[in-house]
Formats: sequence, structure tokens, C-alpha cells
Amino acid sequence: MQDPKTIRNVAIIAHDGAGKTALTEALLRHEAPARASKDGSTSHLDVDPEETKRNFTVATHITFAEHNGVLLNLLDAPGFSDFLTDADRSMAVSEGGLLMVSAVSGVKHQTEAHWDMAAERSLPLLACVNKLDKERASFLRALDDIEKTLKAKPVALQLPIGLGDSFSGVVDLVTLRAHSYANGGTGFVARPAEASGSKFGGFTEGDLPESLMAEAKRLRTRLVEAVAETDDAMLEKYLDGREPSEEELIDGIAHAVLGRRFLPVVACAARSGTGVDDVAAAIVRYLPPPTVRREVVGKDAKNADVTRPAQRDAPLTMLAFRNTVDHFVGRLTACRIFSGTVKHGTVVLNPRTNHSEVVQHVYRIDGNHTVEVPEAGAGEIVGLMKLKDVHVGDTLCQNDSSAIRLDLIKKPQRVIAYALKIDREHEEKVSTALHRLLEEDPSLELVRDEETNETLLKGMGQVHIEVAVEKLKRKFDADVHLELPHPAYHESINGKSKAQGRYKRQSGGRGQYGDCHIELEPLPRGSGVQFEDAIVGGVIPRQFISSVEHGIRDAAKQGPLGAFPLVDFKARLVDGSFHTVDSSDMAFRIAGSMALKNALATAKPVLLEPMMRLEVVVPDEMLGEVIADLTARRGKISGMEPTSKGTLVHGQAPHAELRTYAPELRSLTKGMGYFTMELLGYEEVPTHEAQKVLAQRAAEQGKDEVKPNHPKARA
Repeated sequence: MQDPKTIRNVAIIAHDGAGKTALTEALLRHEAPARASKDGSTSHLDVDPEETKRNFTVATHITFAEHNGVLLNLLDAPGFSDFLTDADRSMAVSEGGLLMVSAVSGVKHQTEAHWDMAAERSLPLLACVNKLDKERASFLRALDDIEKTLKAKPVALQLPIGLGDSFSGVVDLVTLRAHSYANGGTGFVARPAEASGSKFGGFTEGDLPESLMAEAKRLRTRLVEAVAETDDAMLEKYLDGREPSEEELIDGIAHAVLGRRFLPVVACAARSGTGVDDVAAAIVRYLPPPTVRREVVGKDAKNADVTRPAQRDAPLTMLAFRNTVDHFVGRLTACRIFSGTVKHGTVVLNPRTNHSEVVQHVYRIDGNHTVEVPEAGAGEIVGLMKLKDVHVGDTLCQNDSSAIRLDLIKKPQRVIAYALKIDREHEEKVSTALHRLLEEDPSLELVRDEETNETLLKGMGQVHIEVAVEKLKRKFDADVHLELPHPAYHESINGKSKAQGRYKRQSGGRGQYGDCHIELEPLPRGSGVQFEDAIVGGVIPRQFISSVEHGIRDAAKQGPLGAFPLVDFKARLVDGSFHTVDSSDMAFRIAGSMALKNALATAKPVLLEPMMRLEVVVPDEMLGEVIADLTARRGKISGMEPTSKGTLVHGQAPHAELRTYAPELRSLTKGMGYFTMELLGYEEVPTHEAQKVLAQRAAEQGKDEVKPNHPKARA
């Protein structure tokens, strides 16, 4: 069982393509070559066909390595925008993060998103400039990009020796010593058992090249000044002309990282392995262990705050942050242990369900593989097999009065929905597969739209939904198809009208008779269906009045235009007649339905569409294009206000125009814009749009034309 002081839980974050998975693999090759791919590929972690097809990570990969006796739990988080909630969950269980930046392409839009998420969690960060062995690579340009784009204060800890094909090592600015790697930037060579002059085993230490001396001293001066500014005693010493010692500088950098005072930057080429040993050393030196930073606060049964220290002798507290489901081995739940210990036979309580379960085995997670351990304690990340009812975000505690609930994982704001088309004979199989998929990915949500009678799969973006459907087919052999969801249209009236509904049926025995007169009038939007009893003199017996109301409400379920629900009107029952023998509940129910249908012919029926309230965050330089696009979608802008991420646009638009808005907004803003929406209400559909909707509805129902009693159709 690992001492919490010798653990580093690190979320490796950045936009897709920056080299997160390549660096994770490189750390494995350096620290655990027996478990890593031997040729520098990323096959050890990127094994899902969905990732291979798209060439980016779609779910956090968890693995571990060891550096100088320190356990590195590495969480290779997704960078693509549709999967950022998974990256956020990785940050929730980490004490530190490594922000990857490409030396070729610099900071991209999703780098900003990761930076913002880390800032919201006050997550200590190091930055790593990767791909220094590529053509057009520039370390200094990457530093400048970090400062300008992220509004951060980057401070170099290293300086690359050469760039592109000549990248062969780094200058350690703390010691002003050169670290030359055996591969010389020409391809990965496994670390030697003994390397002459090597401090960590992956490089040879020597004097600085003369050509880099001036630049190294300049960057080191900046490093010393940045550290001195964070500590009054060191600043006074520095101003007196005394240089801090190596130990003081290392401690000062670690302190600055913990308080996010500046962003230390290291350098490497993950594919070739150059600089990777120094990256591992920087993680150990500068990112905090669980004992320094992580002391979580949860709620007990009385909703009072309870603090849990990162100690093995404290009550057990774990957070489930990832589920994976396999046909053969079952469900593996990844948990972060914040306090206490867990081993085979430990009984854990889930405060959400108030049910207990017995832990069967404890594993360290290594990509798609597991390594069983006898026990694990505070600070560690483990996998627990075959827990029956544990969702992502659940707390698992000691099975006694010390149980608490942690609230570290945010509820995702899903931005897109697709309707699932499922063959009737496969419904049961698909339903089971969908629920298993939702256990793996809580960013997905399955809902039933009662108005449109559709099953909707909601997610964080179009690619997110597409990957989910591909997993359904591959992992669960469940065949489903995606369709755009139908907007939940309604119908209403714009005029008053009167009508009679008279139902008379005579047969050999007792007949059926019901007769009623109603008056219709429109109501304000959102009023629903109202019924008023205005009968006087007992022309309709009391027991049949409710029957008329039920008939009207039944008929209102399908309006006269496209059989959409009819809303926002009042029906007043004003007259009628009955037969002492033949009148019945059913007769008056049918009469009420007939009366409504007859009255609608002259009540000026109209089509209503759902309007969504929108909040769109847009980079300032793209604001004009986004507003023009919203206007083209029949949107209305109600206000704008500046934010730290650009401009927040308030507005509204029809739901029909927003069904594909998520991917199109991403395209317009290069992935930097995002939005939230909620139902605002219903508005009348413009004439030309109503004709399109009703024509499509008629085609779906097998009809040739729009209903002739629609006034806009007649026009």
C-alpha cells in the first residue's frame, strides 16, 4: 500500500492532437517498459475502435508508473470538445494536471477550455511543450502563445537543445545543466540500465552548449524572479544579490504551483522519448501529493460539512468517477480513495442508495488491463469489480455512521438530442444495451418525449452521440439509427366560435343520445385547456357535464391541422338536451368531442412551435457571424454582455432551427463557442414555415395534402 506522500495523481489535459496519449505512453516506456508498447505507438491505451477510427481519445485512459519510488497515477483525458465532461471528472480526482501544448500549432481552443476547467477547480498545473522534434517547432513561440491566449504567466523550467530533427535534450534551468538523451531525437531507445552521469537514467548530464548559454541565463533569471515574487523572504534575499539554492528554488516552484502563482513549463518530444524523463521528474518535484492539497469536504446524514484528511487511518471515503462495462468480466468501477483503506472483503456503503456491497477484489488500472493488489489506501486510484449499483459520482464509504456524500462531479449540461429509431423486435435488447451505455457515460441521457412519442438520446455534441451509437453496435450488438427529433408542435385558435355536438344512435334496444352546445375562445399562451360549465335550468344533468368535458379534452389531443395537441383555449358549455332513457356518459363524451371538432372549423386554428431561450458564449472576433447565423434561424437577440470568455448573447429561437445548432456553432467559432437552452414557451409559426411543417406531417401520416380547413393553407 502506497504512502500518500509518494503519490501523484495527474490529469493529462489539452486539445486533441497535442500528444497527451503519446506522453502517457512515453512515461510508461521510461518507467514501466514491460507494460508499454515497444515501438512508440499508443496502442497500449488507444484500443477502442472508436478512438482508432477518429484518431483521438473519447474517454479517460487510466494507467500508472513509478518514478524514483513515487507512484504516478496518470489520467489521459479526452481533448475533443464533446468529451470535456470526462476530462473534468479526471481533474476532480487529481491533485495536479499536466497541460500539453504543441510546439507546432500552439494553444488551441480546447486548450483554453481545459485551462478554464482547471481554474474553476483551482487545480495546480504544469505545462509541457511537446513535439519539439517536429518541423516548424518553436518552444519560445509556444511560451508566447500560452501567455497571450491563456492570459497565464508561463515560466520555463527547461530550454530545448536543438529543434526539429536536431532536438536532442533539454537544459535544466534550475541547475543550468544539459540533459542529453540517448536517442538524440532520432527515435525511441529504451532507457539504459546504467547511463554515465545520468541522474534519473534516461539522459546523460553535462555542461551547457555555448550557443545556448545566453538564452539559458535569461530564462533562468526570469525563473528566479518569478519564484522570488511569490515569497517575501526569497525576494529580499534576491534583491540583496544572493541567488537561491537549488533546494530553495525547487521548493519555491512547488509552492508557486500549489497556489497557481505562475505556470511552469517543461519541454519534450513524447514520440521519441526526448525530455520525458525530465517531465516525470518535474511531476514528482512540483505537483502536490494528496497529503498537501487534497482534504475533501462532504455532507453527512444531517447535511453538515465533514472534512476527510488524506490519511489511511481515517474513515474510508471513495469517489466513483468512471465505469466500464465488458461482456466477459463485467463492470469495473474506477474510484479515487480520499481517505481510509480498502481491500478484499471490505463492506462499503453507498449513501445515494443507502445499500451496502462487499468489495471482492482491488485493482490498479492499466489501460484495458488490471493488476490486482491486496489493499489500497488514501490517495490511490483503484478499480473495483462487479459493484452492482454504483453510478459515476457516487460516494462509497465505511459502512457505519461516518458515511458522507461527496459532490465533486458536476452535472453535465447536454446540448444536443437525437431520436433513436429502433426495430420493434429489438426493443428489449436495445433498452438493456442503452442502460449499460449510460452506466459507462453519465454525460448521456435517455428520455422519452411523450408529446412526439420519441426516445431521445441527449449528449454533449454530435460526435458524442455518434460514438455512443457505434459503441452500442460494437459492444452490445444493438442496432439503432439516429434521426433528428421532431419539435413538439402544438395547435391553438385565434378566433371565437360556437358549435353543437349531437350524438344520436338508435338500435333495436336502448339507444344513445347526447347533445351539447359549446362556445370556444382563445386564451393567452401557456394557459392550456380550460372548461367552463355555464348550464342553467338542468338542460344537461350534472352527472353528464363532466362527460362533455372529458370528450372535449380527448378531442383536444389531436388538433385539426396536423393532429398536434390543441392548447390555450376555453370551452364553455352553454346548452344541450338529454333523453331520460338513452342518455349516457359515453354519449355525452362523444357529443363533447363532436362539438369541439365542429367549432374548430370557424375558430381560426393556428400552428404553434416551441421557442427556446438561448445563452450563447462567443469569442468577440466571431460575434458578428454568430448573430447573423441566429438571425437566419429566426432567432431574436434580447441582449449581450461581456464575459471573461467573450460575449454572452441572450436570445430566443425556434426549437426546429436549433436541432443541429451544436455542431454548426462549433464550426462557426472553431470550437470555442458554446450554448445552453431551455424551453421558453410557444409562438405561432409563420405562414410559410407552417405550410412546410404541415406538408411534412401529412406525408408522414400518409396524407396527400394539408388539411383544407387550415386558413393559411386556404390562403
